[in-house]
Amino acid sequence: MKKLVVLLALIVSLAFLGSANAQGFYDGKTVEVVVPFSNGGGTDRWARAVVPFLQKYLDGATLQVVNEPGGGSITGGNSFAVRRDHDGMSLFVSSGSTVIPYLLGNDAVQYEFNDFQAITGSPVGGIVYTSPDTGVSSGTDLCDNEELLIYGGVSTTGLDIVPLLSFELLSANVFEILGYDGKGPVTVAFQQGEVSLDYQTSSSYLKNIAPLVEEGKAVPLYTFGVIDGEGNLVRDPAFSEMPTIKEVYEECYGESPSGVAWDAFKAAAAAGFAIQKIVWAHGDAPAGANEALIAAATEMIADPEFQEVKANLIGDYDFSTGEATMAQFGAAGSISDEAFSWLTEFLASK
Repeated sequence: MKKLVVLLALIVSLAFLGSANAQGFYDGKTVEVVVPFSNGGGTDRWARAVVPFLQKYLDGATLQVVNEPGGGSITGGNSFAVRRDHDGMSLFVSSGSTVIPYLLGNDAVQYEFNDFQAITGSPVGGIVYTSPDTGVSSGTDLCDNEELLIYGGVSTTGLDIVPLLSFELLSANVFEILGYDGKGPVTVAFQQGEVSLDYQTSSSYLKNIAPLVEEGKAVPLYTFGVIDGEGNLVRDPAFSEMPTIKEVYEECYGESPSGVAWDAFKAAAAAGFAIQKIVWAHGDAPAGANEALIAAATEMIADPEFQEVKANLIGDYDFSTGEATMAQFGAAGSISDEAFSWLTEFLASK
């Protein structure tokens, strides 16, 4: 992956050496960056870490984060696609919660990723944790647990489908409260005792939950893992000390998970986390706009200060830019017909 990013950076930098339009397009202009969640969640924190570095290398432009929560991120996605002019003066930050309803054909979705241009993106991890008040001390305690746990989420057709499928695999006794505006409000609900079971993406977990773990106010249970080049689910490199959902299942039931439910989980996890955060522009933006953005993102990735921020933000993952990000996104967005049918039936029945 690192070799791919370095090669892309070289190609992009050479292509831009003689491009006056790309170098000067954003000089003195203001660009809105639409984040489809409320302030404080993982996507918002990711965006607010990336935006200053994009601004640093974008020809004197001013980038402003605008939060437009609602619909599990569908509202902000629709706003960017339908209401924003395609003049290069707006960007959009998607998460897995934006991708999954798109893949499931949610009628509310008005955005089309094929009409967008990826500027930069990164994978992130996902960690399930609980309150120590539940008495649950490890992921195996969720297998056929008697005590009801309360999970807080945003939408069943967003990124919450990944933890919900993990609970289904473990036969966990969980009641879901959905409809929160984002993971930031869920974190508050967890701290106030309204919910006892939650997951967070790695960026939000590192900032908001890891300190609670150190204080004895939260208990990490398992990660969703990452999908390797052979399609296997392996330990998350940023949380290598934590077991994956696969390891928890094996310890509970004495065999590896398999079958259509497992295939649906792996497809959802790949779609939700493999290239989980992406900065998008309109694909038909004026000439020079997207080239300048990708050039800025390439310089951002090479910035030593950004590498320090990245390590604290998402851990041991790599950012990509431009066509490399598009390729990662395309590879993650696939699901077999059988798994898709099972997943839609699961959503309808549960």
